[in-house]
Amino acid sequence: MDLAIVDDIRYDGGAGAPGEVEAFLVRPGEAGGPPAPGSCAAILWWHWLDSEAPDGNRSQFREEAVELAGRGVVSLLPQGRFPWSIDPAGSAADSAQVRAEVARLRAGIDLLVARPEVDPRRIAVVGHDYGAMHGIVAAAEDQRVAAIVVIAATPRWSDWNVPFWGLSEAHFDYDRAMQELDPIERIAAVAPRPILLQFGERDWFIAQMSAWGFRRAAGGPDVAELKTYDAAHDIRHPDARSDRLAFLARVLGLAAEP
Repeated sequence: MDLAIVDDIRYDGGAGAPGEVEAFLVRPGEAGGPPAPGSCAAILWWHWLDSEAPDGNRSQFREEAVELAGRGVVSLLPQGRFPWSIDPAGSAADSAQVRAEVARLRAGIDLLVARPEVDPRRIAVVGHDYGAMHGIVAAAEDQRVAAIVVIAATPRWSDWNVPFWGLSEAHFDYDRAMQELDPIERIAAVAPRPILLQFGERDWFIAQMSAWGFRRAAGGPDVAELKTYDAAHDIRHPDARSDRLAFLARVLGLAAEP
């Protein structure tokens, strides 16, 4: 018996990000009939950036979404654009692109909420790397997000965009222009909604102090749960997955494993 149906779809990015967004929509199987109205939780998964990894795209969390479909979860896994296919170019352009990416994410939440089987009070966002950074900004702006999982995010856009794309703009000027969109500045607005922070102890890109900084900025351990793993930036550790699924089950009130 299939526990999940996986649809390859396109949806409208909305007024803030015109154009179609490629995505996987993963939903519970209908062997026992369609889910009852309002019976399903929903998760929007925003993937990481690694051009050399086979899962550096919308497929990253597909396996987890299929597993959770068996527990009554509808998932949307969109394909990111900035900076996956749109390169950072300077603070003026990049601030507009961050806002557009967040608009695409929020349009995905619109899609989930519009589905009759989805309970709009039980929606979470899971993001890794750039996906986590965009996810924090989106959750800060959208109260429909009940909880968020932040995986290996860096506190400021300049941490990635200035050195890795070789921007000519001075680091200080870029920081000042992007400050209001920096994840470390926005995560407090997610509180008091539950936050799970997942970081790797062998992450070459992100210092351990960044994880502690995020927890402190979110409001401390009463709001943000911090988990670290013997892992690099990809956080490929079985405990990370199990901790993530346990957190989502708790905050979304998921059914027991089938």
